Amino acid sequence: MKWRAFLQRSTLLCAVTLLGACASAQSLKEARGEGVKRTYREAYDAAYSAVLRAAPKRKLEIVSAEWEGGVIVLASGPSLGSLGERIGVLLSRVGERATSVEIVVKPIVPTVSFIRDWPSLLFGEIEEEMTAQRLTR
Repeated sequence: MKWRAFLQRSTLLCAVTLLGACASAQSLKEARGEGVKRTYREAYDAAYSAVLRAAPKRKLEIVSAEWEGGVIVLASGPSLGSLGERIGVLLSRVGERATSVEIVVKPIVPTVSFIRDWPSLLFGEIEEEMTAQRLTR
């Protein structure tokens, strides 16, 4: 009987720990200032749409997108070294023709040690999208 109670408590503790540690959209919003930031000489709407077009090219799912708040939450699927990550793309207007883009990455389960370099990968795609957008104007 003691063994069964021990197993139940251990399972409950593990579940609470894993669920509590998951990266949420709110935790990504609160991480503003902790990510990798670049500023582009592009209007806010052009930068925002470039991010939305760049994400699927890296096989990222768009979990949520808030135009007013400048927050786009992306999700990567599990891989050999990770159970997946939540990626926050935080945009803010710097001026009429300039936008700051910050990328914050949090693992779904924090014990993961092999997170991809999402900022480098995404910034490359975003810049390609902005260049393509300029050429079509």
